[in-house]
Amino acid sequence: MVGILTFHWADDYGAMLQAYALKRQLELLGERTELIPYAPVKLTGRYWPCPVCAERRPEGLRYELNRYMLARHLSMGGGFWRRRQKMRAFRRTYLTARPPIRRAADISLAPYKTVFVGSDQVWNPDITVDLDDAYVGGIPRRGDCRLAAYAASLGGNPLLPEDREKFAKCVGGGFSAVSLRERTDADWVEKLIGRPVRDVLDPVLLLDRGEWEALSRPPAAGDAIVVYATQPNEDLMGQARALSARLGRRIVSLSRPDTLSRDPGSLAGIQMELDGGPREFLGWIRSACCVLTNSFHATAFSALLEKPFLSFRHSGRSVRQTDLLRKLGLSSRLWDPDREDLWTGTDWAAVRGRLAEERAASRRFILENL
Repeated sequence: MVGILTFHWADDYGAMLQAYALKRQLELLGERTELIPYAPVKLTGRYWPCPVCAERRPEGLRYELNRYMLARHLSMGGGFWRRRQKMRAFRRTYLTARPPIRRAADISLAPYKTVFVGSDQVWNPDITVDLDDAYVGGIPRRGDCRLAAYAASLGGNPLLPEDREKFAKCVGGGFSAVSLRERTDADWVEKLIGRPVRDVLDPVLLLDRGEWEALSRPPAAGDAIVVYATQPNEDLMGQARALSARLGRRIVSLSRPDTLSRDPGSLAGIQMELDGGPREFLGWIRSACCVLTNSFHATAFSALLEKPFLSFRHSGRSVRQTDLLRKLGLSSRLWDPDREDLWTGTDWAAVRGRLAEERAASRRFILENL
């Protein structure tokens, strides 16, 4: 049996869909596969109705109720609960229904021949609140299981000096093979651990368009300008408004107001769709007339579903988008304020060719490590 250690616990569209994709790809290769239900409180607490967040301190982790996030949940009203319910249903149906394991020391890898760690930002201490033992291989009960990192990511965030020794020791010495999602990070990690590191596709790109269309749940009325932002970006909103005026189409946001714009007054007239799960998220992108986003996974799905789109840089993690768009020959889809013709036609046949080559190399890495 093959195991996966990743961010399946996150109530986040991209995190859940990449976990689904790697599990599905392994099953298509004929492997019996399961998500290891590792879900520590320091990571899952931020998604609770009364969110508890962990902070790294010299004396250890400190937990606090996050009042800002609590106010945000309350502001969403019933939408928060409907979204949460759909996330939990997706996780139980497609990922795992097993009870959560809260500590790395309680994980047993003995049932597995191989465990793939990743994808997503499993090696970004800003997200995992210190380097997490489970994701860097610090699991005492390993048996004969091999660990391989598949499309792991640091999010373009170089490790602090105090984290590098632990990372090099655990990952360099404990993993049979290492691959990262971003070539930029792969080059840096290769030097740190003194071993070859491959760059591979995010799992969502391993599955073909038909797989995602079958999973999606489109809205009753699509053909909208869909925006999805993980942090406020006024250029994104300005382009969405301009397109709406030019095309006569409504704007639909899959983002909370606080991640869409710093000015709540600028959101008047935008249709807010905040209560969907992963299937509804896919459905909105599939049915969109165009997509504007600064999210990596919304960028990936726009490319997969061959939608006209613009990807805007994230202030702290834009390397994810730039590397992906470069691989697929879609760098022109990255927002550039100096370009006049932003919506030139895309040679989707050429994109499919590049994607096929990258898929073959990524699947080869998986097969080599089963």
